[in-house]
Amino acid sequence: MVDIAKASCFCFCYYSPIQWHLQPVIDAVATILFRPVAGYLLDNFNRYRVYLVFLALFCLSFPAFLAFPLFGALIVVRLYMGAVYSVCGSATMTLAGDVLPVAKITEGISRFAFTVSIGMAMGPYVGLQVQSHMSSAASFWTTFGITVAALICVSCCRIRYPKVQRKKFSIRDTIYGPALPFMFNMMFLMIPYGAVIAYSSIFAQEKGLSAFLPYFYIFLVAGMLVSKLSTQKMIDAGRHRVLVYISLAVLILTMLSYLFLNSGIHLLAAGFFFGLGYGILQPLFQAFVTGTTPAPQRGVANATYMLSYDVGIGIGSLLMGFMQESIGLPLGFALTAIAYAIGGVVYLSYVDGYYRRLRQK
Repeated sequence: MVDIAKASCFCFCYYSPIQWHLQPVIDAVATILFRPVAGYLLDNFNRYRVYLVFLALFCLSFPAFLAFPLFGALIVVRLYMGAVYSVCGSATMTLAGDVLPVAKITEGISRFAFTVSIGMAMGPYVGLQVQSHMSSAASFWTTFGITVAALICVSCCRIRYPKVQRKKFSIRDTIYGPALPFMFNMMFLMIPYGAVIAYSSIFAQEKGLSAFLPYFYIFLVAGMLVSKLSTQKMIDAGRHRVLVYISLAVLILTMLSYLFLNSGIHLLAAGFFFGLGYGILQPLFQAFVTGTTPAPQRGVANATYMLSYDVGIGIGSLLMGFMQESIGLPLGFALTAIAYAIGGVVYLSYVDGYYRRLRQK
């Protein structure tokens, strides 16, 4: 529930239909630069306290939008927001891994990471509803309330950690090498996600399907729920390879279908199958990382892996900004399927075997 609230407000603010070409650059600068620092903080300080502090700082970003309504100031607030969220996102998975039994980390994280996927899917829907029915000031106060609710939930957890022996900060130690293959692989898989989340509203307007857009996100969430309910036993049994292939096939066909998408039913079906694919991939890859990382290094491992979200979503939304101008959104969406094909090749040729070797160790 904490992640749903947190990720919802994150997606609402990060993927609102304003300044499409500028937003990916601002987001990428803040998150990519601060993710490594987030990993250091989580591995060298009390993780629970770090999470509480930065989630509280994240809450303050929404009143800041109202307090500083100047364009230059808003860019600074966005940079601040990306920096503090990079710690919150990394901390969530790290703390979840810490409270799970060692023998159940992979299965447990795949379940927990699913809440992040749901939150990222519900965020745009919440954002559309808030923007459609409230003033700008009320919108920011509403999302501020969501983040405060998340902070209250985290405050009730009360996770205890022993005193940590701090290491000197080193740039070289802010990247966790064993997580890089998973990060690189997932980066390609998140490129189409960034494109779809960022440009679905514009695409729906061009096709005259704006009335269906809120339900697109509902169907996306429904697809994720179906994927989790129908595949969890396969995940627990270690049948990861077949799940990755099935989800990639579904996602490639979904993106190619944008070439002839002209009806509301087709748009809703695309949302459902999009959710079906990511409802498998996102929790699965998170489980790969957390389940193969020693507890003392989970902070930097998760921070390294989650760079895939920052870079992939940023590239996807930025590329679609360029392709919208030159070749149009339908062909642009279809071309993003190339990223799935590349991700599939990376997984087949290296990551699958790499994960199995880590598990054996």
